Amino acid sequence: MTLRSKLTLMFFGALQVTFLTAVGTFWAVQSWQLLTDDLALIHEQNGRLEHALDGTAEQRAAFLRALRHHAQTLEEIELIDRLAAADGEAAPSADAAQPLKKYYHAQVSRLRERARFVTRLSTGLLVAVVGLVLAGMMAYFAAIRVWLVRPLQAIGRATGVISTGDLEHRVPVVGRDEFGALAGSINSMAASLAENQRRLLAAERFAMVGEMAAYVAHNIRNPLASIRTTAQAEMLDLPAEDPRRASFRDIVTATDRLESWVGDLLRFSSPVTLERSVESVNDLIERCAHLARPQLAQKGLRLDLTLAPALAPVSVDRNKIEQVVSVLLGNAMDASPAGATIRIVSLVRGPDHVPLACIRVEDEGKGIPKDRLGKLFTLFATNKRSGTGLGLALAQKIVTAHDGTITVASTEGSGTAVEIALPVAEGRSQACRPS
Repeated sequence: MTLRSKLTLMFFGALQVTFLTAVGTFWAVQSWQLLTDDLALIHEQNGRLEHALDGTAEQRAAFLRALRHHAQTLEEIELIDRLAAADGEAAPSADAAQPLKKYYHAQVSRLRERARFVTRLSTGLLVAVVGLVLAGMMAYFAAIRVWLVRPLQAIGRATGVISTGDLEHRVPVVGRDEFGALAGSINSMAASLAENQRRLLAAERFAMVGEMAAYVAHNIRNPLASIRTTAQAEMLDLPAEDPRRASFRDIVTATDRLESWVGDLLRFSSPVTLERSVESVNDLIERCAHLARPQLAQKGLRLDLTLAPALAPVSVDRNKIEQVVSVLLGNAMDASPAGATIRIVSLVRGPDHVPLACIRVEDEGKGIPKDRLGKLFTLFATNKRSGTGLGLALAQKIVTAHDGTITVASTEGSGTAVEIALPVAEGRSQACRPS
């Protein structure tokens, strides 16, 4: 129910109470007015009768005519006519007027009884009206409190919490009235502010990474290259059985790892520029799988490809999407125990008019704790000893540049599934549904 409907209901409730009060008051006033008029008329009729008994013949005839003119019932008229007939024969005595006096006395008694009844009824009506007015006022104030005051207080408290910087706090949405719509708008605003804050923080991190990457590239890359070249040259000059070769090999491996980290930093800090071409999703997956097979064999892992036939192509930068799939596959290999199976699935999601080509990478690892799921795409968020925390952040940056999404679903002890969704190439959605 909308706020306007609630206020209208309150208005009609107050109008009904006012109407009933007015009707009750009008009835009481009219009843007392009629009762007063009847009593006044009986009193006047008694006065005329007394004058008719005490006056001359002409006066008696005039008062009797007045009595008959103001008579209210047939019984009264009949009694007056009897008295007039008796007056025609001789002067009426008190005994002749006794039936009419008894009649007037009975009428007075009846009116008094009616007055007592009207008094009791008016008292009850007054109590009922007062109770109805009080109940209406209580209902009115209760409705104001429930429909107006409480929602305003809830919105005020929630906005106060949000204003302190807690953008995850939400206004409880109760009902579908204007306050519910306002609460929904405030929640949307808070979500938008939180997203903007996240983007600002990400932009600050990007700027920090860019400055760090430039510094690292300038001050570390050249010494690393010299160290690697020297170690490799020394290793080549040593005999194959020389134990020092293992030390030089470790130096070469460490410098290669450092070079890879520096490369990740440089790639992440630079803006994503796309060189799009129409590519087959299944072909992209097969190329990445082919490159990863030596590592899979070395770690004792199996790879299972489940590719949807007739999958519509996508317009992507092939090298960058292959880089994303390789990152996901590498993470799956790091998380999977020996003998486990890694699955890569291609499928279609979304409605017919906006289909999405999806790539899902599933592992059989230990899963990701719930407290870490929300931080997977944050810079430098990693629990690997040799990781930089840039892989998933860079993957998200690339997928977002392609107008796609990347999501993670994981349960501790049941493995992890990471899915990339990319819009299919325009004009190619007809054949996107798997058979």
